[in-house]
Amino acid sequence: MKRLLIFISLIIVTLAVYAKPPQLTVEQFFDGRFNKEKSVSTSISKSNGTYYRILKVTDNPDIVRKIAESLSKDELKADSYTQQTGAGGRSIVVRIMNNDATIVIGFQEAPSGKSATLFIKGPEEAFR
Repeated sequence: MKRLLIFISLIIVTLAVYAKPPQLTVEQFFDGRFNKEKSVSTSISKSNGTYYRILKVTDNPDIVRKIAESLSKDELKADSYTQQTGAGGRSIVVRIMNNDATIVIGFQEAPSGKSATLFIKGPEEAFR
């Protein structure tokens, strides 16, 4: 009986660890810290079980640099990573699996490095 209880406890602990939120570093940019910045606009929406956030930065290279640094930390958790660089700037797409669902992070940086767009998209269960 004691072994059965230990076995059940181990299963519960394993499931709890598996189902934890992804703790993305880029999520910090949606916590309201830039609400008073004229160079930043954010939008957050939920529709049909999909959670979507977008942040647009215009003419603020410091924030663009911080986002790029933060995204590089999330790349370590990625199941897939794509980067394209060219005359139109830099584009990065990162896919991270969590709770059997895919979170997609996209980053588009202007060639000047002063403007960028960041988005995070995925089913709501991926963020739990």
